[in-house]
Amino acid sequence: MRDEDKKQFAAVIKATFDNYHRDQPMNETLRLWWEMLGAFDITQVRAACLQHIAQEARYAPTIGNLLEILNAGAKVGRLGAEEAWAIAVKACDERETVMLTDQIAEAWGICKPIMDLGDEVGARMAFKEAYQRLSASSTGPVKWWPSIGNDPHKRDAALSEAKRLGLLPAPQVAALLPPAVRMGQDDLPPSPEGLRKLKELMASLRVRGANEAEEAEAERERKRQEEADRKVAIARKVADYENGEDEQ
Repeated sequence: MRDEDKKQFAAVIKATFDNYHRDQPMNETLRLWWEMLGAFDITQVRAACLQHIAQEARYAPTIGNLLEILNAGAKVGRLGAEEAWAIAVKACDERETVMLTDQIAEAWGICKPIMDLGDEVGARMAFKEAYQRLSASSTGPVKWWPSIGNDPHKRDAALSEAKRLGLLPAPQVAALLPPAVRMGQDDLPPSPEGLRKLKELMASLRVRGANEAEEAEAERERKRQEEADRKVAIARKVADYENGEDEQ
């Protein structure tokens, strides 16, 4: 929510509590609620209050009730690991403009050292595991941002589709499109924000990704060794049993 939403936010909470014949929370409580719900849009907060009213006839909502509703709704819109992997791979092509989330970018930073070694299968497994973990632990709505490619046709198509799907607001799309596509709007140069953000994330995650890749490889080696030891132990037991049969 934005600062200009504060009055509307207070009105929504007051109306919700009026429905239960209760006074709205104290101002200090409202300020805490505002901070805890700040990642969501005011329309989402209103919808969460309406959903609580529809589902709970007796008790006014707590902040925990509203966060549970809002976070459940946010997770519904998250991509599956396979879709996220496909987007991450596509983003490696400098010609392509793609929409990314922080979870996709961070998971890619973790698996990239494995990909650089030529192990695409291992990289994909590491990406999916990291993405699922990051998505499960994240709260608030999914936030999309563009990674701008150098092919103008692909860029225009991708940004227009992002606008249609509601992943980016129209003003941001307009600022990223060239003048001819903006249809007479002020000449604003394409913003490299998405590409900058991706590079920063990749740089900050490079060491972490390398460490996690080493840990993953060490864990795979440990499991391989355990399996090998188990087979040796079985072979010894079989040999001991056969030797005992021969002695009899």
